[in-house]
Amino acid sequence: MKLLVLNPFAGEMKEVERCRQVARPDTEIVFENIADVYPLNYVTYIYYRHLCAEAVVNRVVKAQTQGFDAVFICCCYDPGLWEAREIVDIPVTAAFEAGSHYVNSIAQRYSVIATEYKTVHCYRELARLYGTNSKLASVRHIGLSARDSYPDKISPDEVVVRTLAAARKCVEEDEAEAILMGCTLQSCPLTVSGVGDSLGAPIIDPVLVGIKVTEFMVEARRAGLPTLSRFGTWQKPPADEVALLRKAGETVLSS
Repeated sequence: MKLLVLNPFAGEMKEVERCRQVARPDTEIVFENIADVYPLNYVTYIYYRHLCAEAVVNRVVKAQTQGFDAVFICCCYDPGLWEAREIVDIPVTAAFEAGSHYVNSIAQRYSVIATEYKTVHCYRELARLYGTNSKLASVRHIGLSARDSYPDKISPDEVVVRTLAAARKCVEEDEAEAILMGCTLQSCPLTVSGVGDSLGAPIIDPVLVGIKVTEFMVEARRAGLPTLSRFGTWQKPPADEVALLRKAGETVLSS
């Protein structure tokens, strides 16, 4: 199978290496970011998230025409996930959705480690949207913007130290049984250094889970199983209207 792993921003943090460490031997992974249309290396703000979503949808539509079997949106804000699903037929997955469902299946209470206080609302919002909030024990943060989470800005060891300090509070004070990293950039130092738990509670890298979920969705589709309900939420909009809107958008961008 051929998968597109898409960073909906301009930065990179060993996404391909992490995906390949858990992917099937016959899975072809193509990694891209959207630096050509979104030059920032993080998504934090609501307005930024909106801009990323539009760019993600455009790239997912193109990926379908290029013969990709699925697209994995490698960001825990999951920008463009629902919109892309609505108009393409290939499976589209995203980091936080995949991670939150997975951690719910292995623990009765889970916590999310966010980047900074500004982002806490997003994970609570997504947990409610995905129906995983009933097991959400807490959302804590490490006081570090995703913008500053790259090795040229901060030592990966410092990211690990901050994360483990927050994770310990999640376990001891919030009674979490598992921890989900809320940033694909900040989960990288833990995975690379081999840190996988706090006081015995697993710390989940959503990139690893996301790639396995994406593979599963492709396999399910090949087996004739439904990978999306078109009744209700993801009912496809009229194709002629979508084409009209996309053409109008292209005209604006080219003017």
